[in-house]
Amino acid sequence: MFDIAAGLLLGMGALGSGVGDGLVMSKYVEGISRQPEARGQIFAGSILGIAFVEAFPVIAMAFGIIILFGSGQL
Repeated sequence: MFDIAAGLLLGMGALGSGVGDGLVMSKYVEGISRQPEARGQIFAGSILGIAFVEAFPVIAMAFGIIILFGSGQL
């Protein structure tokens, strides 16, 4: 039962990260198309946003490993 929970946790974390990366990059392209002169500031914000989005699957992986190999209690 805990292996199913760990698998769902990892899968949903990866799925959410993929959707989040897509949204950040689409808004990055939209922002550059609207204001090309602000490319540097928009790029810095998008890199920061991607860094935050990519932290979620790592946290989900840690929780999944705890669930899978731990005693089953957080």
